[in-house]
Amino acid sequence: MSADKNAMKKEQIIKTAMQLFAVKGSSSTSMQEIAELCGISKGSLYLVFKSKEELERSIYIYCFRMIHDPLQQEEESSRPPRVKLRNQIEILLHHVYELREFFQRQIQELAGKGMPDAPEWLRKINGPLLNWSRDKLEIMYGKEIIPYTGELFLLGHGILHSYIWVLFNHESAVSIPRLADHLVDLLDIVVAGLLTGHHVPLIAPIVLDSWIENHDGNSLQRNPLQLIKEMKELLNSAQGMDLQSIDDGLESLAILEGEILMPHPRKAIIQGMLGNLQGCSAVQQQLEDLQKQMPLQPPGICGFH
Repeated sequence: MSADKNAMKKEQIIKTAMQLFAVKGSSSTSMQEIAELCGISKGSLYLVFKSKEELERSIYIYCFRMIHDPLQQEEESSRPPRVKLRNQIEILLHHVYELREFFQRQIQELAGKGMPDAPEWLRKINGPLLNWSRDKLEIMYGKEIIPYTGELFLLGHGILHSYIWVLFNHESAVSIPRLADHLVDLLDIVVAGLLTGHHVPLIAPIVLDSWIENHDGNSLQRNPLQLIKEMKELLNSAQGMDLQSIDDGLESLAILEGEILMPHPRKAIIQGMLGNLQGCSAVQQQLEDLQKQMPLQPPGICGFH
């Protein structure tokens, strides 16, 4: 079978399985039923997908690409950044609405199973998505908006979920183009308020960096907050150190942690606390790792904005 015919057969099976899953749910649909609706034998189906689990993974990836590809095309267009974002929101909502019956059934099944962890491939999307959001906000509103990336990401994520709820349950209430316009208008209003009021960010830059590191699918490096937590635990259980040294080390770590959680960490304070910890033999390896991430670095790295 040629590569094109094989791809067409695979897509036909995926679409057929999605139809059955939308009606019956994946757990109540057998591979035999999928094969019969496709007009092929069960053995032929297993030549394409070795298991039902592999088929289910392929369906989720198919849905992801179905949404991702037109979003990427819009990203590569020559339209202004704000127009791109507005169009991408509309594209996303259109495709989610198109797949609503399948998604609703999957949500019901996940709820019945106690909401297991998201698939690994889906978790890996979060880091790049946060990075993309930060870049998009900077292009649209300038560098001064970067410290507010965390809360704007949460706000946009929550509003999108609310819009999807409206589409799924009250589809005629508001049109998709109007929802896309509304979200971008709201974003403009919130950004103007944040920049005018000079509010302290809800999500500190260092915390956002740790979210990105923990979800990028590649990084094995522990972020500064993880290292500080580990150092506290080591000092609390240290043997052979006098109590005063332990207390001094814990105090330095507390000051260091509080400083890097600030919107604009003071490098002098950070360097001073790192210096205080040089004498704590129990945490030297963690301190070395911490210093590699937090020397005098240029703005934008490890929360120094």
